[in-house]
Amino acid sequence: MKILVTNDDSQDSPLLEYLLDELKGLGDLQIVVPKEEQSWTGKSISRFEELELEEIEISGVKTCVLSGRPADCVNFGVYHMGDEKPDLVISGINIGYNCGVSYVMSSGTVGACIEANIAGVPAVSLSRRMAPETYQRWSNERCFSPEEIKQIRREVKLIMSAIKEKIFTRADFLAEPITWQVEMPQDLSEDWSLEAGHLGHSFYGSLFEKKPNGAYGHSLKKHDLDSREKADVNIIARGNVSVAKLDIRVLGQEKFNL
Repeated sequence: MKILVTNDDSQDSPLLEYLLDELKGLGDLQIVVPKEEQSWTGKSISRFEELELEEIEISGVKTCVLSGRPADCVNFGVYHMGDEKPDLVISGINIGYNCGVSYVMSSGTVGACIEANIAGVPAVSLSRRMAPETYQRWSNERCFSPEEIKQIRREVKLIMSAIKEKIFTRADFLAEPITWQVEMPQDLSEDWSLEAGHLGHSFYGSLFEKKPNGAYGHSLKKHDLDSREKADVNIIARGNVSVAKLDIRVLGQEKFNL
């Protein structure tokens, strides 16, 4: 199996290394990741920029670093890295969750998977909720504490083992160009499990606040969360792992009369 791996947190994300460690042995891994963080870029594609490519090594795997966005990385990987398309695209593991409609539409992690689906390739989107202090440490210092690293790595190993056992082995896993959206909790419960859920109706409000210099910067302070039991955000709140299916082919298919 040929697997194309990307993310939106860029080449220096430790969670990319953890993911690659769990994917070794599953097939032919090809890695194309953004040079710089591309959070909140959705499925945007570079139009006027010229993309530059360089090669590095991450976790012993040759990695292509592209000066573009996650969807750029997938399009490049699908059409410019060999004569055949990959069998699967895996995007993540995102630092922070992507639960709910508005977040999925904004996420570079999910956007990469949508680009794969447009190319006719199935995809898996992986995201992990972080404690506020953990997320802030990453945002400000681009690092985690030793305790955080130990917990994240342990839980990623457990979750990826379950995904490989219960999702990757499904008869319909690679049957259609859809995205399997996997959301991981901040802390796994003792009796955690993979739980089939749905994309929650979670929506954010203002994304900007005025700075002392008069400019406006990104600042997400309030958002409405879906209260339904099977919504992705509530599954991870219970310490379980949410698995939802996203199919772009059904968008706009609701029947109505004019």
